[in-house]
Parts: sequence; C-alpha cells; structure tokens
Amino acid sequence: MGIAVLVLCGVLFADTFTFRKTEWELLSMAFWPRLLLLILAGLAIYLIAKGNLEPGKQAESLAKKAFLAAAGGFAYVLLLKPVGFLILTPIFIWVFSYWISRRDWPWRLLESGITAMVGTFAIYGLFVLGLKLILPSGLLGD
Repeated sequence: MGIAVLVLCGVLFADTFTFRKTEWELLSMAFWPRLLLLILAGLAIYLIAKGNLEPGKQAESLAKKAFLAAAGGFAYVLLLKPVGFLILTPIFIWVFSYWISRRDWPWRLLESGITAMVGTFAIYGLFVLGLKLILPSGLLGD
C-alpha cells in the first residue's frame, strides 16, 4: 500500500508543475499541494519502512470503507475538470453525507441533500466570491 501511495504522490506532485503562476503571488498555487504531497510521501515511506522492518508480521487489512472513501475522493478529483464543480460537487457531497449519516432513511436523504446544497454554495462562495478563484465549469461551459 505504501508503494502505491508513493507512486500516486509522485504523479500528483508532477502535475503541480502545470499550475498557473503569477508574479504577484508570494507563494505559488502549487505550494500547499506540494507540501501536503511531501508529507503524504513521507508517511508512505514510513509505511514501507515499517513493513520491511517487521518481517513475518501480518499486514493489517485495509478497511473497506476507507478504501471506498479514498477511491471516491480520487474519482472526484479526476472528474472535476471534465464534469465541472457545480455538477459534481453536490453529487459528491450528497453521496458521502448519505453514506456516513446515522439517521433513518427519510431523514438521511433530506439531511444529505441539504448538506450537499449548503456545502456546495459555501465552497463556491469561499473560493469564487471570496478568493476570486476560477472553478472548473466542465459540462456547463465557460
């Protein structure tokens, strides 16, 4: 697992060199993603080293829900540009909110829908209106 995470970090780190650069920014747009990827790569190296330092020890099985959550997050990142923020984000938030909710069926559906709409508008407001960033429009066009 550590090797797969390390490879993924390398691929994503290489992608940060395609980020837009401006002369007026103190830190480039790629600074924080690169920092987080380096921390994640360090943890992956720790996982690899830990597995190699303890031979014969049975590796713990990865929780199914954790794997599905990670896969869902990666799918969101991959689909964000072609599909668009305003289409994909409410779907993503709704699915994950519905999945982790502990309420019974009708309330779970309503709570997840409200969370998806409020969450999407809050994120949109923060990034587009507050930080003046451009989010992917995808299928909705420019």
